[in-house]
Amino acid sequence: MTRPLEPILSRDQIVAVVATGYAVRPRLLRRGVARLEAMGFHPLLGSSVTAADGYLAGNDDARFADLSEMLGREDVAAIWFARGGYGTARLLSRLRPEMLRGRRPALIGYSDLSALFAQFTRPGSRRCLYGPVVTELGDASNYHAGSLKAALAGREQVLKLRRSQVWCGGRASGTLVGGNLTVLTSLCGTRFEPTLRRRILFLEDVGEPTYRLDRMLTQWRDAGWLRGLAGVLLGSFSIPARRHFPPDREPEQVLREFFEPLGIPVVAGLPAGHRRGKRTLVLGAPVEIDTAKRRVVLGP
Repeated sequence: MTRPLEPILSRDQIVAVVATGYAVRPRLLRRGVARLEAMGFHPLLGSSVTAADGYLAGNDDARFADLSEMLGREDVAAIWFARGGYGTARLLSRLRPEMLRGRRPALIGYSDLSALFAQFTRPGSRRCLYGPVVTELGDASNYHAGSLKAALAGREQVLKLRRSQVWCGGRASGTLVGGNLTVLTSLCGTRFEPTLRRRILFLEDVGEPTYRLDRMLTQWRDAGWLRGLAGVLLGSFSIPARRHFPPDREPEQVLREFFEPLGIPVVAGLPAGHRRGKRTLVLGAPVEIDTAKRRVVLGP
C-alpha cells in the first residue's frame, strides 16, 4: 500500500465551515467551531451556515454559493461540513466539471454528504473524510479522536478484526468509496451514480427498518451496483424498535443475503457511521482487506 502522501490538514490552515443540508443548531455550531480553533485551525464560516429555510440551512442558491466559493478559494485547505441530514443532493446538478478537479480542498463530513463525496471521489484524486461534522466536534464522545487525527495527518490506520466480523474471507485492495446506504440509493438512475466497479465499498445507515435495508439493497442488486466490487466493509446499521406485526428481521440476516454470495471479502462491524466513537475513513484513498491477518488497512 502507498505510504503517507502529505497531511490532509495541518495546524494554522484555514478550514471552511459550510452547511449544504439541514439547518444547524447555533449552540452546537459554536462548540464545534471552538473545537476547530482548539485544534489549531482557522475556521471560516460560510455566509449561510446559520441560515434556515425550514429544515434546510438556507435556500439552494445560498447553500451552493457557499460551497462554490470555498471550493474555489486557494487559501482554504478543507471544507468541514456543519451538519448532515438532507439537502446536499439538491445541489449536485449545479456542480461544474472544473469544481471536481484537483486534490484541494479536502472535504470532511458524513451521512448526507455521501451524495457529494460520490462526485468528488470519482476522478480518484480528492480525499473525502467520512467522519464527524462540525456540530459533533464539541462532544468528544461522538468520534474517535485518534482516528480523526490520523486521517487528517495523512497516516494509514490499521483496524484489527474479530473473527465474527469476517463474513467472507480473502484479500482485496482498491479505492475506498461509499457512505450512507439511503443517500447513495437516492442517486440510482441519475447521472450522479457512484463509481463502484473494482472499488472497496463501505456502507452504513441509521434508523432504517430492516425491510427498507432489504428494499434498498434489492435495488442495488437489480441495478447491477453489486457486480464487480473488490470488497465490502460494513459499518453500523442501527434500526428503530418495531412494535407491530409483521415481526422484523435482523439487519445482519439481510446484509448477509446480499453480500455473502458475491464471492469477495466482506467485513462487518466497522466502528464507523452513525454511532458514538466513530472512526474517520478516507474515501478516495487506498484500502486493503486481509482476513487471514484479520485486519483492514486504511490508506491516507
